[in-house]
Order: sequence, then structure tokens, then C-alpha cells
Amino acid sequence: MGMSVVCFGPPASAGDTPARWCEYYLATCGLPAQLVDDNRIVLRLGGLLGAVTMPAALGRKVAPSLRVRAMPAPALAHPGGQRWTFLSGPGSATLEHMAALVPIGVSVVGDNALVVLPSPETEALDLWRWVDWPTRADLPAQAALLATTRALAASMPPGSIGEP
Repeated sequence: MGMSVVCFGPPASAGDTPARWCEYYLATCGLPAQLVDDNRIVLRLGGLLGAVTMPAALGRKVAPSLRVRAMPAPALAHPGGQRWTFLSGPGSATLEHMAALVPIGVSVVGDNALVVLPSPETEALDLWRWVDWPTRADLPAQAALLATTRALAASMPPGSIGEP
């Protein structure tokens, strides 16, 4: 059974403070977010939760493709917008998988890593922001997310993906 994530956003009900957003992620989205230093929201990976980062140019192809396959993944843009992180189910990428991902600038975020989640401040400052807010759907299996990513990267002209 996957981890259900229930939210659309940025919803008014999420409020306008980091504490309220953190509570919203937890209560409504089922994401075990934690508030650090009163204003940063982080998510510790592991258990039912994984993440994959990639160049934004690739992310822009992967996000709609996942939606079409009815397995949308919450996606957030990093400061500067050059990289995106997709949240997924747990992962166990093999070394062979990893070797295929490195040249296209894709990396699987390790267990126990912290992912910064957007807060009202980071969105206002255009630092961390949601590209696709978490939705009602289960998080996609990491293997399916990686397979989709690899297939789309293969269809892109060389040099169009961006910096690794």
C-alpha cells in the first residue's frame, strides 16, 4: 500500500506561516515534515519516502508525463530553478541504474537525507517552490519515476538537458 498524499495547493487553508505549512504537509498531505529553526521546513527521507533530483529541463518533461500516466509526483524547484526534486515512494536503485542516471544529471536522494520543503518565505523569495503541489494520489514508485525519466531523457537531443 502506497503513501497517500492528500492536497492541492497552494491552498488558502495552508495558512501563511512556516508552522502552519508544516502542519498542513503533515495533516493534509501525509508528509512527515518537520519545522527547523522556526522557519525552515524539512522532510527526512527513508521508509515510505524517496526523492529524485534532475535538471529542470528534464523535470519539465517528466512532470506532465507522470500526470498522463496517472502517477503524479510532487515536484519542487530548487533556488535558481536549475534543478527539480520529485518526491517518490521508497527507492532501491541498483548501481547499474545509477550509472545510467549520472550522465543525464539525475540522482536518487539517499535515505535519511533532508529535503527542504517550500514555505511561504521561500516561495515569496523564489527560492524553494512547488512546481507540482502534493496531490491526493499515492507517491509514484521510484522505479517507475526513474524508468519514465530515462525514457524521456533518451528522447531529448544531446545537450538540451542542461548541466549534470
